[in-house]
Amino acid sequence: MFVKRGRLAYVCSLLALGCLAMPALAQRTVAEQAADSQFVQRRWSEAAAAYKALTAANPLAGLNWVNLGESELQLGRFDDALAAFGRAVDLKFRPFRSIVDQARAAAVKGDEARTFNLLQKVVDGGAGGALKAYIVGAPEFRALIAGARFTAFAAQLKACTTAPYRQFDFWVGDWEVHGAAGGVAGHNTVTLEQDGCIVVEHWTSQGGGQTGTSFNYYDVRDTKWHQLYLDNSGNAGAFPAMSGMFADGRMVLLTEDVNNTLSRWTWFVIEPGKVKQMAELSTDHGKTWQVTWNSVYIKKH
Repeated sequence: MFVKRGRLAYVCSLLALGCLAMPALAQRTVAEQAADSQFVQRRWSEAAAAYKALTAANPLAGLNWVNLGESELQLGRFDDALAAFGRAVDLKFRPFRSIVDQARAAAVKGDEARTFNLLQKVVDGGAGGALKAYIVGAPEFRALIAGARFTAFAAQLKACTTAPYRQFDFWVGDWEVHGAAGGVAGHNTVTLEQDGCIVVEHWTSQGGGQTGTSFNYYDVRDTKWHQLYLDNSGNAGAFPAMSGMFADGRMVLLTEDVNNTLSRWTWFVIEPGKVKQMAELSTDHGKTWQVTWNSVYIKKH
């Protein structure tokens, strides 16, 4: 990811506003652009003074707090950096990355206990995998990386390991799919891919006339499951994207209610080795439902 491992490359790659695309810069005020210019030039004293004025004038602008924190960190004012990054966390502006930034300040301050407590919050919040590169690439953690405590912590930085990501694992397997009448409707191989972050369906109808693939994933941003299904018909619009949640042992995903048509798909375990998959259609905004697909998955042995 990095051309070089220096502090500026790290900040520029992952943090500094001034290294983002120009459309983002265009949304900034004149005063903010002036502060950002100081920031990119590493004129930390001037940048810190500018961001202090900006945060005083508008305390709800999270990016200014982050850039103020970075400026204070580079100036060695670690308590001020911690406070600024903390304001970004309070504002829920890139909250987990801002917590990592707090940990960076705590690390160079020499507060190892606080450093690991902060980093553990990131892992416990399910963002460890997403921020792994940011954490292990931070120059402030270099003195800790060789230690046993950091090694043990780094083992937790694998994405998609928290409980919500595993809610659809019951569908993973090699299945023979039986329709409502009991005959074989097709075969479905469902796999865990991308280090367990995506549940991928590989469907083949009996006789091989229809094939389809769905991508199912848990999104930490909205805490919902999402599915995108595509088949060999070439008509992507035939299968609207769905989202929903796992509750009471059932995965329930719904399409958006468009043109008075709402679809609902449900999966749940009947018994070990058997999974129910059912589709329903509503034309009255979910008041009543009609079953359109009713199948039982039997796992192959």
